[in-house]
Amino acid sequence: MGPTSFKNQQAPCGRIVDGESYQDRDQETLVTEEVDFACGCRSIRHEYHDGSVSCRVVRHDGTIMVDELLCAE
Repeated sequence: MGPTSFKNQQAPCGRIVDGESYQDRDQETLVTEEVDFACGCRSIRHEYHDGSVSCRVVRHDGTIMVDELLCAE
């Protein structure tokens, strides 16, 4: 699926910027959602076939704000 543009959204750093979001499906993960903000911040979420979810949020300066794996019960 191609990118979807958005405007005036709050990035992880707190800035209000434009950006693009992507969604993909492949054999390893059920769904991958990636959001790239114009300031350089990025959010990536993977949903796996077993129901677990990983989430990583990186600020534009490289600071990792969230890096977690939530396992399915």
